[in-house]
Amino acid sequence: MFKSPFSFDGRIRRLEYGVSYLIYILLYFTAVFIWQELEKGGVVFFLLYVVFIWFFMAQGAKRCHDLGNSGFYQLIPFYGLWLIFKDGEISENKYGLNPKQKEPIRMVRSSDSDTLAKTLLKVSSSVLLNTLFIAFSMEYLYTNGLVLFFWIALSVIICYFLMLIVNYHGMALPDTSRIIFKLPIVYATLLYVCIRLYTISFRGSEVDMQTIRLEVFLSILLMLFTYIPFLLYKMIFKNKVDSYEA
Repeated sequence: MFKSPFSFDGRIRRLEYGVSYLIYILLYFTAVFIWQELEKGGVVFFLLYVVFIWFFMAQGAKRCHDLGNSGFYQLIPFYGLWLIFKDGEISENKYGLNPKQKEPIRMVRSSDSDTLAKTLLKVSSSVLLNTLFIAFSMEYLYTNGLVLFFWIALSVIICYFLMLIVNYHGMALPDTSRIIFKLPIVYATLLYVCIRLYTISFRGSEVDMQTIRLEVFLSILLMLFTYIPFLLYKMIFKNKVDSYEA
């Protein structure tokens, strides 16, 4: 994926377009938060936005090409939803080869024998992204309670789904205890540690048993939220075999 993300030539798969959509949204709102907080740097924000929109339009054009249409089709209202769910043309078209056919096949291997270190490595990038999203929510949403918890839960759903895509490449998940139990537990635990370090370092949060009990309870709730992207992933990629064209 992402061999030429700023090029308008060629074709890409639904998976790459969906990930591009999430990346665009996260980068855009992150830039908006920073700009509003600093209350300056409008020129820098404008330049960043040009880069973001160029990236997103280029990826959208290639997704349109995969359906055999001009890149201008993405300007049609709500056509982006069609780009996410509609499979591309199987054969070669005037825009290029089927992106599923020209890429080498690799095997997805998964076993319960994976070490804790490997599991931490798999979830680390998504946890750091999740922590960044939560930190911005705490700093700039200026709200507490259910609204803040909603944004945190939403960030867990998005970031965990991205983690599954990155590690399993759109292939069917193996029905093992490592996937069903170990990954959510490791993810939620590491996320709790990162958030705790953030609140202690930057928000002056104190450590006491009552607060820890509440936070552990909230972490368990967030771990349960990981099963939403887990089920969504299984539903979307249920017909994929355990090999993929990356």
